[in-house]
Amino acid sequence: MTGTGRSHGAVSVMNAIPCGIGSTIGIGLRTEARFEPAEGTTVTLEGRPGMDDALVRTCVSRASEAAGEPEEGYRLTVSTQIPPSMGLKSSSSVCNAVIASVLDYYKIDMDPLDAIRLGVECAKACGVTITGAFDDACGCGLGGLVVTDNTENELLCRLEVPEYDVVICLPDRTIPKSKVPVDRYRALREQYEAMVPRIEKDYLGILTANGAFVEGIVGSMGVAERALRIGALAAGITGTGPATAVIADPGDGKRIADELGLPALITRTLRWT
Repeated sequence: MTGTGRSHGAVSVMNAIPCGIGSTIGIGLRTEARFEPAEGTTVTLEGRPGMDDALVRTCVSRASEAAGEPEEGYRLTVSTQIPPSMGLKSSSSVCNAVIASVLDYYKIDMDPLDAIRLGVECAKACGVTITGAFDDACGCGLGGLVVTDNTENELLCRLEVPEYDVVICLPDRTIPKSKVPVDRYRALREQYEAMVPRIEKDYLGILTANGAFVEGIVGSMGVAERALRIGALAAGITGTGPATAVIADPGDGKRIADELGLPALITRTLRWT
C-alpha cells in the first residue's frame, strides 16, 4: 500500500515579513509525494540531486507522530514542478505533499488547516522559513486568494479568484533564505499595514505594489514594469525573489512571455481545492 499527497505552488500578493500579515494566490505548478513502508529508509527528491532531505524527513517524522504511529523504515519519493529558492513556495508545497502522503497511508483524516500548520512547524524546525510561511502553505494547499496572520497561524480570509494566466519569469540566480535582509523588510512595517485592508478588493494592485517594494530591496530587474506596459494585469517579484509573477488574462500569458523574451513558466491560478 502507498500513501500519496499533492500540493501546488503559490505567488505572493503581500509579503508577510514586514508586518506578519501575508497573502498569496495558489498556482497550478504541482508537487507530488509517495510514501510506503520499507526495510530501510530511502528518500528520493526527483530532479533535485544533492538537495538536503532534512525537511522531508522531518515532515515524515512529525506526520507519523501525529498519526500515532512509530516512525519505521520507509520509501519516500517527491517530485515537483516548482523551482527552489525563487519565491514560488517550493518548501511549503513539499511539506504539504509529504505530510498528506503519510496521513493518507495511515488513513488519518486531519483538518486541512491543521495539516498545513504541521508542515509550517516542520519548516520552522528546519530553518527554511522566515515568517513561518503559513500564507505560503495555505496558498499552496487551499488555492484561491488567502490572507493569513503568520504570527498566529490563522487564516483571515480565503476567496476564489478568476482563472488568470500566470507567467513566472525566472532569472539565472536564486536567493536562499539565509541571504534575505530581514531588517530591510521589517522597516516597511507601516507601509504594509496600510495595504492590509485593501487586499480583498484590490489583490492585483497589492501584488504589484508589493513587488515594487521587494524590488527596492533585492534590486530592480524591470521585468514587472515591462510586463505591465505590454498588457499584464499585475506583476511583481514573488516572495523574496528573484522570480517575477505576471498575472494576465486567460490565454494572454504566452504572448506576454514571448514579448518579454525571458525564461518563463506559464501556468494558471489554482481554483479552490
